[in-house]
Amino acid sequence: MEANEEVIFRDYLSGEGLRFTLERRLILEEVFRNHDHFEAEEIAIGLRQRGKRVSRASVYRTLHLLTGSGLLRVVHSEEKHSHYEHVLGHEHHDHLFCTSCGRIIEFFDDGLEELQLRCCTRHGFMPKSHELRIVGVCAECISNASTSPA
Repeated sequence: MEANEEVIFRDYLSGEGLRFTLERRLILEEVFRNHDHFEAEEIAIGLRQRGKRVSRASVYRTLHLLTGSGLLRVVHSEEKHSHYEHVLGHEHHDHLFCTSCGRIIEFFDDGLEELQLRCCTRHGFMPKSHELRIVGVCAECISNASTSPA
């Protein structure tokens, strides 16, 4: 039986007039083998380590298609390259980005969600989605900085 993500991706590609190739299948499998935030380069390295020959260009193009299909979301960080995460089967959450170590922390807060909805209501705005990211320094980096010698 095909996994949900494969069915969704095949349908999306078909609607775009594109084929579900072996390379796209391998990339899809590698993407869903990973359950953390990831970069395109990590997918390329993972495939190479498993003896799969897939070009970097194919990885980048397929990640773009997976994002278009709604299976992935680009998580914007302070770095110059994109990070991705699964959308399928994951509850909504927001992100904290540590500028010191690059760590991405996921969080969810009911009060914050209610506040965002109240803001939309107040402005007569119909929300479709939202993404909150807070950039700063994580507790571990703050602790390390305060304990390191000057």
